[in-house]
Amino acid sequence: MQDLIDYAKKKGITLQHEGPCQFCGSHVSQGIWECLDNVHHIAEILDFTNPKYYVTRFLSVDAMALQHCEIHGPWNNHIHLTRLYLIFEKNVAWNYSKTPLLSNIINHYKKNKKEFLTPPPLTKRGSLTTSDLLIASTPDECMKIVREWAKEVYLSFKPHHTLAASIANNYIKKYHS
Repeated sequence: MQDLIDYAKKKGITLQHEGPCQFCGSHVSQGIWECLDNVHHIAEILDFTNPKYYVTRFLSVDAMALQHCEIHGPWNNHIHLTRLYLIFEKNVAWNYSKTPLLSNIINHYKKNKKEFLTPPPLTKRGSLTTSDLLIASTPDECMKIVREWAKEVYLSFKPHHTLAASIANNYIKKYHS
C-alpha cells in the first residue's frame, strides 16, 4: 500500500479518502480505498491456489490496474493490457509461469522507447467497477462478473489494441510457437 501512496505523491496525485473513486467513478464513499477493499471480495469467494481460478485472478488484477492506472508505473499498463489481449483475443490459458515471460517481452519492447499508453478518460474505463464485484456470492458468479468487468476495461482501451496485439504476437512467437 505504501508504494501506491508514494507513487501517487510522486505524480502529484492526492488520493481522495471520501466520495466516489476518482479513477473509475465507482459510487463508493471512501474513494480508491474502498475500491481496493472491494476487489478483495473475490478472494473471500475463490481459492486462488486452485488452478481453476487462476485466470479470474489475473483478469481481476488487470482490470483493477487498468481502471486505476494512474497509481502505478506507466509500463504496467502495457503488461496488463497485453495480458488481457492474450486472454480475450488469443485464448491463452494464463497461469503464474507466463507473467514473467510476458514481462521479459515488455522489457525488451520498451528499450529505447518513451511511449506510454494514454488511458481512457477518468470514469470512462468500463461501466462495471469494483463495486459490482460485491454482488457475487458464489464462485461461478464471481468468475462471471470478473470476466465481464475485465472485458469492459479491456474494450475501453481499444485505441491501444493494435499495440497490445504487436506485443502479444512477440510473446506468442517466442513462447508458443
